[in-house]
Amino acid sequence: MNLADKIVQNIKDDHITPTPKWFFTWGNGLKGLLFVLFITLGSLAFSVVLFAISQSDFKLLSHFGHTMLEKILVVMPILWLVLLVVFLSGSILSVLQASRAYKFTFDKWVAFSTGLSIVLGTLFFITGGAQLFEQKFATSIESYESIQEKKSKIWSQPQLGMLSGKIIESGDQRLTITDWRNENWNIIIDSAFVAPRLTLEAGELIKINGNIVDGHTFEAERITPWGGMPGKCSNEKNN
Repeated sequence: MNLADKIVQNIKDDHITPTPKWFFTWGNGLKGLLFVLFITLGSLAFSVVLFAISQSDFKLLSHFGHTMLEKILVVMPILWLVLLVVFLSGSILSVLQASRAYKFTFDKWVAFSTGLSIVLGTLFFITGGAQLFEQKFATSIESYESIQEKKSKIWSQPQLGMLSGKIIESGDQRLTITDWRNENWNIIIDSAFVAPRLTLEAGELIKINGNIVDGHTFEAERITPWGGMPGKCSNEKNN
């Protein structure tokens, strides 16, 4: 019995049957779907990171002690950074399992997956989807502290020179605002820098750097918009 006959006989004895073509087709299709899913999730995570950065005034870091790492952790959404790494890793691993993945090197797949997530995430952020997605996530997960909640806590520390809220009255060199605890503050603005896009009208949401004079009187040094959009804000802060 020659080698070919032995191979055939072994196949018959072991009841080996060929794997149907559809198995590989569906397998590659599933891996492709996983790649798209992980890229989409990674893009969403990256867009939320961009949203968090856009909402963070890094000048406020000077008000915190400790190391630079601890300062960054105050404003950066660590959960979404971790999810970004997880989803990027998942997209790379899923595509590497595809039948034609060998055509590109590992470095190229990493660059492609990362670049695609960044581009899609940036587009999602620009269109406003990141904020809506993050707010929906915050309302669905009770234990999750949203970016806006974290931001309001940071900017509710008048003893550290940081105050924020909604303008309820605007007068000559003075403002009256309501902070996120529904407490009213008298703001002295005669020597303060005011961001050009602010009109300081009732209804605007603002952030203020300065110092407490006494009680609920605060002398402003710098006044900037609460969010990234100029003009009047008619809605309350979203939690």
